[in-house]
Amino acid sequence: MLSSGMMGIAIGTVLGQSFPTHYTVVTIISTLVAVVIGAIFGALVDYQTLLSGISGGLMAGIMGPMIGVVADFGLITFCTILVYLTFGLLCFSVRS
Repeated sequence: MLSSGMMGIAIGTVLGQSFPTHYTVVTIISTLVAVVIGAIFGALVDYQTLLSGISGGLMAGIMGPMIGVVADFGLITFCTILVYLTFGLLCFSVRS
């Protein structure tokens, strides 16, 4: 859920900020990308984790563009840094 959630929020925030007039398309794209990422990471473990990753990606993909429409540069920078920290945490947890 961590990877799909953070990527859904980050992608939705950046795309929502970049294309505020195309809100529907941005929401669909960010939701699909987050669901696919959640399915990929969830499939590494078992079926329940797959469903958890998909549901987390679905919620974050819908929520990200809402944040992006009202975001400023500081929030976009924070989301970008949070994505890198999240994937660093994932790489560290897989390695140990």
